[in-house]
Amino acid sequence: MADNKDKKVLNVPALRFPEFTEEWNEYAIGKVLSIGNGRDYKHLHNGNIPVFGTGGYMTSVDDFLYDGESVFIGRKGTINKPLYYNGKFWTVDTLFYTHSFVNVLPKFVYCLFQTINWLKYNEASGVPSLSKATIEKIKVCIPSMDEQDKLSNLLFLLDKRIEVQNKIIEDLKKLKSAIVDKLYLSTKGKTYPFRELFEVVNERNKNNAYSNVLSASQELGMIERSDINIDIKFEQDSISRYKIVHKGDYVVHLRSFQGGFAFSDRTGICSPAYTILRPNDMVVYGYLSYFFTSKPFIKSLKLVTYGIRDGRSINVDEWLDMTVTLPTKQEQIHVLAIINAIDSKLRNETMIRSDLHRQKLCLLNSMFI
Repeated sequence: MADNKDKKVLNVPALRFPEFTEEWNEYAIGKVLSIGNGRDYKHLHNGNIPVFGTGGYMTSVDDFLYDGESVFIGRKGTINKPLYYNGKFWTVDTLFYTHSFVNVLPKFVYCLFQTINWLKYNEASGVPSLSKATIEKIKVCIPSMDEQDKLSNLLFLLDKRIEVQNKIIEDLKKLKSAIVDKLYLSTKGKTYPFRELFEVVNERNKNNAYSNVLSASQELGMIERSDINIDIKFEQDSISRYKIVHKGDYVVHLRSFQGGFAFSDRTGICSPAYTILRPNDMVVYGYLSYFFTSKPFIKSLKLVTYGIRDGRSINVDEWLDMTVTLPTKQEQIHVLAIINAIDSKLRNETMIRSDLHRQKLCLLNSMFI
C-alpha cells in the first residue's frame, strides 16, 4: 500500500493501494444513491426475509446491513416487529435502504457508511433523529470502481476474519459452560449448608477509606464502576454508607436470572443494596465463582428468589440453608486449574478480536476521506 501523507493537496486518503493515484471525487449521497424507506422495500435478501415497517425517521444509526444488492441503514432493537438478520435484531420501521447505484459498488457503500459520523447530522435535541432528506445531502468522496472493489474486498476479508474470531470465542464460552456444569455436578466431597461456609458481612466505609465503587457484572464479577459505560450519579458524601468488599468476597446482586452472585477479585466499596458474603478457609479462593454461574446453581435459585424479571431478589437467609458439595482443597485447586486454562484461552482470543477491530477502524480512518 502507498502512503500518501505527503500529498495533502490532493483529494486522496492517507493510505491506499500503490496502483491507484487519481483523486477521489466528492458527491452528495443523493447524487450517486437512491434512498428508500423501509416501507417501500417489502422484502430483504431476495425475498427470504420479510420487512415490516412504516419508514420515516431514524431514531439512531447503530449499524448497517448489506445483502449483496442494497445497503440498509437502521438501528438495532427488539421492538416494533423486530427483524432478525445476520445475528442482529433490527427495528425496521426506522430502516432506509440504498439502491440504483451510479458508478459506486454497493459493498463499497457498506464500508463507506461505517466511516461517517452520523451523529454530526442529528436533527433532534433529544433522541437522535436522521431523515432521508438529510442523508441525501451528506457529502462523501468516492474513488474509481476498481479501487472501490479492491478496498471493499480487503475490508470484507477482515470482517470475515472477525466473524471467525467471534465463532471461536462463542464456542469457547459454550465449552467452558459445559465443563463447569460437568465438573461441579460430578464433584465428590462433604455436603455443607452455605451458612457453614459463608459469613454475611456489613462492613461500612465509615472513614471513607475506599473511593473505588464496584458494580456487579455476571461475566466479569465485581468491576470498577468507572470501567462500565453506565454513569450512575451518587453523592460523594454517601460513600461512607457503602459496603466494603474485600478481595475474595462474593456479592449477591439483583439479577438472579444470571446467577445473582458476583465474585470480587479486588477490594473496594459497593452499593448498600448488595449483600456481601465472605467465605471461610474451607473454600479455596475463587472456587465457587464458577459454580455460581453454572446452570444447575442458577436453576436452584428459583426456590429462594422472589419478584419478577430484573427486580427479582434472592432471599439470602433462605439460601444460606441450601447445601453444596465441597471437595477437598486439593480437588478445588484442580478444578480451578482446568477452568482457568479455558479462561486464559478466552482472554487471548478476545484480545485477538479487539486487535482485529482496531485494525479495521484504522483502515476505515486512513483509507477513506
